[in-house]
Amino acid sequence: MQMNFRGKRNSCFTQREQEKIMRIWSGAMVCLVSLLCGCREQEPIQWKSWRDQFVLKDRPEAVITIAEAIANPTEDEVTIIAKIGGGKGDAFDNKIASFLVSEAPDKEHLGEPDHDPDGCPFCKQKLANAPTVTVGFSNEQGQAISADARKLFGISKGDIVVIRGKTSYEESMKLLNITASGIHAVRP
Repeated sequence: MQMNFRGKRNSCFTQREQEKIMRIWSGAMVCLVSLLCGCREQEPIQWKSWRDQFVLKDRPEAVITIAEAIANPTEDEVTIIAKIGGGKGDAFDNKIASFLVSEAPDKEHLGEPDHDPDGCPFCKQKLANAPTVTVGFSNEQGQAISADARKLFGISKGDIVVIRGKTSYEESMKLLNITASGIHAVRP
């Protein structure tokens, strides 16, 4: 409690009440500063390096479909166009940079704003007969990159992407694996 020169209190609050008000005021200021500055999770430093390594700035022109990649196996890298997802469920792995893709819509379907591939009988039939395709990104040691591809590359289910990489096909499982060396998200 503060006293003036005549021995009277300068405040209508007790010392305890003043301390409580200061704690509340300090807490409110911390919250305000946090809101203004942003309290978001920082990206790992390695992510910039991975983006620099894998994100293709320009869309490659010479692309093939998934069906063409399976029909013409090669040891060389291929560049395919695909749609992220392949039916119901989540197409992404939360812990590693890996996801499922399916055939991209044909040119007459691609880019139509009102086209619903889930309601289109042609697209549904194509998806029903399509192989499972996994895309994975690895570091220099060949280990899967520990990052959610959605956050790392800014992609989501339904996006059209161009993937460059080496493929391997397991006929018995109708499974095409792509070890990716590049990705380009096709933006309208």
